[in-house]
Amino acid sequence: MKKIFLILFIVPILGFSQGEAKPNKEKKKKGYYKWDIGINGGVNINNPLVDESKDLSFDNVGGKLYGLTLVYHFNRFFALKADFDIENRGWFMKNHTSLVDPNNSNPNLASSVNLDSITQILDYFDIPAFMHIGFGKKFKVDLNIGPYFGFKIKDEIYAYNSNGDELEASETRGAIGLSPDGFNNFDFGLVYGIGFDYQIHERFSIGFDALYERGMRIINEGNYRNSSIDFDFGINFQIGNKKK
Repeated sequence: MKKIFLILFIVPILGFSQGEAKPNKEKKKKGYYKWDIGINGGVNINNPLVDESKDLSFDNVGGKLYGLTLVYHFNRFFALKADFDIENRGWFMKNHTSLVDPNNSNPNLASSVNLDSITQILDYFDIPAFMHIGFGKKFKVDLNIGPYFGFKIKDEIYAYNSNGDELEASETRGAIGLSPDGFNNFDFGLVYGIGFDYQIHERFSIGFDALYERGMRIINEGNYRNSSIDFDFGINFQIGNKKK
């Protein structure tokens, strides 16, 4: 009788244990989520591409960026990633001397203009959209390449003459050899680089991207094109159902 009670007690426990093992096995099965959504932010180092004849020597080219990230996974390795960022591509020059007229022979007319503290604010709504190729499981190394599109949202320039008087924006741009009308409203180019992703939880990961954005459109005088190195940190959340 005791043996019967022992059997009746042990069998349900074994059955329950086997039933619990199946979900655990299912959790360990490989898969991926189709969509990631996240937030990102970081810094950039701007390196505008300009003709040497313009003699523009920048003293500070650091900026910042922040925005949202959206990722669509085709499978566990290939994805399409897009950032929707506010990005600063401005710069600062301590001083700049430009010739008003190099052929000027009248000694009563100034032959040069000296400018101090030239600050160019140039903000974009920047959308890099690139193929995101990841290698690894919990820790991934990513390769990224694709186009970017930039929409100008702010273009302001400030400078002072040798007397300490602030100049008009068009006056400043003309003195340093840029278009008095400012920069073009639209920019596009190529973005590529590497990144790292670490899966902290099944639906939560952190990442880092180091990207180079090289402008392909002339946006001002002197063949001026945007160029920057972006260091971008992000937090992503996996949404939807896991695909096998």
